[in-house]
Amino acid sequence: MMRAALKGLLANKLRLVLTGVAIVIGVGFVAASFVFTDTINAQFDVLLTDINAGVDVVVRPTEPEFGTEQLSMPEETLALVAGVDGVAIADPAVDGFAQVVGSDGEAIGGQGPPTIGVSWTGVAAFNPTTLVEGRGPQGEGEAVIDITTAETGNISVGDTITVLLIKAPQDFEVVGTISFGEDNALLGATLTGFDLAEAQRAFDLEGRLTTITVQSEPGVEPDELQQRIAAALPEGIDAITGEADTDEQLDEISQGLGFLTIALLAFAAVAVFVGAFIISNTFRIIVAQRTRELALFRAIGATGRQITLMVVVEALVIAVLASIVGVVFGVLLARGLYALLGALGIDIPSGSLSLLPRTVVVGMVVGVTVTLVSALLPARKAARVPPVAAMREEAARPKRRSLHTRAIVGIAVGAVGLLLLLVGLFVDVANALLMVGIGALIIFVGVSILAPLAARPMAKVLGWPLPRMFGVTGQLAQENTRRQPRRTAATASALMIGVALVVFVAVFAESIKETIEQSILNDFPADLSAQSTNFEVGLSPAFSVDVAELDEVDLVSPLQFGAIRVEETTGTSDTQLMGIDPTTIAEVYALEASPGALNALAGGGGVLVDPEHLADQDWSIGDTISIEYALTGPQQAEIIGTASGEAFGTNYWISTETYEQNFTARTDFIVFMNFTEGVAISEGKVAVETVAVNYANANVQTKSEVVAEAEAQINQLLGLVTGLLFLAIIVAMLGITNTLALSILERTREIGLLRAIGMQQRNVRRMIRWEAVIISLFGALLGIALGVFLGWAVVQSLADEGLGSFDIPWLQLIALVLLSGFVGVIAAIYPSYKASRLNILDAISYE
Repeated sequence: MMRAALKGLLANKLRLVLTGVAIVIGVGFVAASFVFTDTINAQFDVLLTDINAGVDVVVRPTEPEFGTEQLSMPEETLALVAGVDGVAIADPAVDGFAQVVGSDGEAIGGQGPPTIGVSWTGVAAFNPTTLVEGRGPQGEGEAVIDITTAETGNISVGDTITVLLIKAPQDFEVVGTISFGEDNALLGATLTGFDLAEAQRAFDLEGRLTTITVQSEPGVEPDELQQRIAAALPEGIDAITGEADTDEQLDEISQGLGFLTIALLAFAAVAVFVGAFIISNTFRIIVAQRTRELALFRAIGATGRQITLMVVVEALVIAVLASIVGVVFGVLLARGLYALLGALGIDIPSGSLSLLPRTVVVGMVVGVTVTLVSALLPARKAARVPPVAAMREEAARPKRRSLHTRAIVGIAVGAVGLLLLLVGLFVDVANALLMVGIGALIIFVGVSILAPLAARPMAKVLGWPLPRMFGVTGQLAQENTRRQPRRTAATASALMIGVALVVFVAVFAESIKETIEQSILNDFPADLSAQSTNFEVGLSPAFSVDVAELDEVDLVSPLQFGAIRVEETTGTSDTQLMGIDPTTIAEVYALEASPGALNALAGGGGVLVDPEHLADQDWSIGDTISIEYALTGPQQAEIIGTASGEAFGTNYWISTETYEQNFTARTDFIVFMNFTEGVAISEGKVAVETVAVNYANANVQTKSEVVAEAEAQINQLLGLVTGLLFLAIIVAMLGITNTLALSILERTREIGLLRAIGMQQRNVRRMIRWEAVIISLFGALLGIALGVFLGWAVVQSLADEGLGSFDIPWLQLIALVLLSGFVGVIAAIYPSYKASRLNILDAISYE
């Protein structure tokens, strides 16, 4: 039986290739995600271990349990650490936000990776950088920058640069360029160095330190020294070993690029899921076509188990070969990701790719398991072929089964998936995203089970014009898709999944764009706004001060965001609040505040709470609640009123004055401006931009420009996601090709008879082509319906988070339907050619 299985595969090489491609793509994404992550970890492990080789202990403030606040410690801590027995060197350091402005006036970096400023140290063992050109900073007004930033900004040693800080921008002379490791592997971040005193002034940390690096005396182990230092430190300051600090940095790097791993694994799951339909459908057709062959095996003594084993062996061989190719494809894909990140300016240490045994094992297990599971039902069906089928043609013909049982099972499966989806979307449960994913997966399975019930009527509707356009040829194409509803549905289901995901993403993105547009136009009466182009740090408060001095500007109102921890009646909650200027906020933002609330907020401390949240927590105006800040700790705040604003999704509002007292990162998230009466929008914007020239990270926009930029960003992300999802559609196209090619073999005699009675070759090709188009359109319509439903469900579930508009991109859906028809035409090229080239006499005599 093993020999028969292998000979069957060798006799159908194209079938083997087409079936294996689906597994290759799925396994490739799985392997690529692991290779990519393992390589980064290995390369940065070597780099950071080498750079931090001289660091035995790191002293730093206790990291906050929530938020991103950077804390500091008194400068006197240095003397305390240096006096610990066993300390050979204790080197002080500070770091903070510093973004370099290039020679063209544009801010460098800040589009995700951080823009880091550090104090330069002359202790070689503690300096993570290498001086490439010039010297280190030695006093006020001097700085060094990393070589990538220098190249990007066209900056040379001796030039004067502007550096954006939390305070007003400052000018520095570039006295040197540096590299983080040999390749300046900063993952797209920028690095600017100052001497210690200048760094403290620049980061507003006079008399403060953020870290102290320590080297031990000979014979003192790092763990022992860490314990001695920790015992001498006051509460709020920690000491960890240099090895532990290196491990934390590696974890941060892995988490920073973790979204790529998750995305790759998600697309791998989609490709594998689509591939499972193709594999199952392929083996189902193969078993049906080989009924008489399998019956002959049974007639000469083969058992049902042996027949099952033969089919399983065929599936196993395909799985193993495809999985091996998939792992190789994954390595190439990982190398392509490296090139892509390099093109985007994200620097990663160079080196060979890391292909760990775990990656190969996982890739092989995924490919083999999915293939065998998909082929299991067809294999069991093969075992039930009766020996009598070898003697009589009608016995070999598969019996048509009722679709009644399928309808019951499909409805039940779909209902379970729908229930899980709705619970994940609308009920507050743990792992809600996982539940949504599982629910959607089960819904796909349920719809694919039910699809044969719709195959006949849909094929009739979709193929309705064909008899009128192409006569008998068109009628045959229509009837061929109707007479095998299970096969038509199974083939279309693979395409349905890819189309549904594309439609879901498109609907979700369109709804976000519509929500953003409505929110900006309705909730923001301000004439102009400004936000930082740096994703990590807002605008310096100095920008608002400078803009307020313009004659064209009547009012300036900055807003700030911050992370807090609140003791609520339902438990401790890590959330965000917004700092506002209560005297101006009503002029620039549609904030619905209770009577007198803004005046009370302007008069001192206190907090405003969203009215719905107030009711949920069973609080009342006048109650005192505990708000914990990372910098200042727990603070008691009186609820002095209510305020609601859907655009920012926060439940707590404090004054800018209170915000500045409790946060170190005193930057503005957004600055709103209203112009003096009689000043046109265009005129006022020009005036504000004259100030913004000095703040290169300030993006000054009108409302229409904000909407346009948001839509452009969403479209960019949509294009990337859709491009990857189209891989699933390509896999589905291969499935259509495979199904049609196998159906040609099944209909060899039928096609021969059609040719014998006068059907021309071009009409045969046309018949097969339109069969593929009907199948593709059927799958596309199923996918569109399912994708729109999933998009609606997710949008509705996020209504409380501010996603208030559900919008369908009709033009994109129409384009997708047309594209699906084109996919059918492409998929039919080989099968239609093969059908038209059949020898008439051989086809007629074929059994």
